[in-house]
Amino acid sequence: MKKLLVLSIAAVLPFLGGCVSTNEYDRLLKTHDTSEDANAALSAENERLEDANGKLSKENAALRKSLADMKEVKAPTVDQEALLAEMKKIWSSENGDWDVVSRGGAVGVRIDDKGVLFKPGSWEITDKTKEILGKLADLLKSKMDANSMVRVDGHTDSDPVKRLKSQGIADNVHLSIMRAQSVRNFLVSKGIESDRIFVAGFGEYWPIESNANSAGKQRNRRVEVYMGTADGLSIGEAAHSENVGAKEAPKATVEKTSK
Repeated sequence: MKKLLVLSIAAVLPFLGGCVSTNEYDRLLKTHDTSEDANAALSAENERLEDANGKLSKENAALRKSLADMKEVKAPTVDQEALLAEMKKIWSSENGDWDVVSRGGAVGVRIDDKGVLFKPGSWEITDKTKEILGKLADLLKSKMDANSMVRVDGHTDSDPVKRLKSQGIADNVHLSIMRAQSVRNFLVSKGIESDRIFVAGFGEYWPIESNANSAGKQRNRRVEVYMGTADGLSIGEAAHSENVGAKEAPKATVEKTSK
């Protein structure tokens, strides 16, 4: 093309009668060279973009296939009964400090106030309770896996909060949460990871015995510590029934340990 342009310019020069100077001739040649270089650069860039587009199309197709394959894979099913049976084995040691209880998809232990869980009129746990919870912490640490969570449930009797109001405790639900939190804090101090254990407080509203006598009240003042998956530890059905003027706790299976 360059040769043709040179020849063309050379051919018309005689007819221009010397009107085109040497400088003008050089400018035309330079303009032509610059245009050719720009066209070559654009052509190279176009090829690069086409190649990149082809690679992206292949990657997009691969991703679509991966997503389609993932949708076809069914999530593994969990044998809930087998899981509960295994967890009952974990809790059912030769230990008289707690009862084994199961509710919904979780299994745990119940520790009532027969050994005096908390110091009177407070949420401070007693030395005896610390001894029991120390054993419980060791058991939890030895059995928890990557999916395990722990929930501490606090419960009270039906006696109204009086003196504790001066300490900021509003009612029995508030007190039960504070007591559950005390147990949680102790278990964390013994090595349970703080982001794997949480609390719930039910006050006097889920009794397991009548609050009409001291023995029943003692049983109702309790903590229950459950271990399970996050789903298994949800509160689940609140299928309450009337019990001496208060709502009864959802039915739990209780297995006594050796005394």
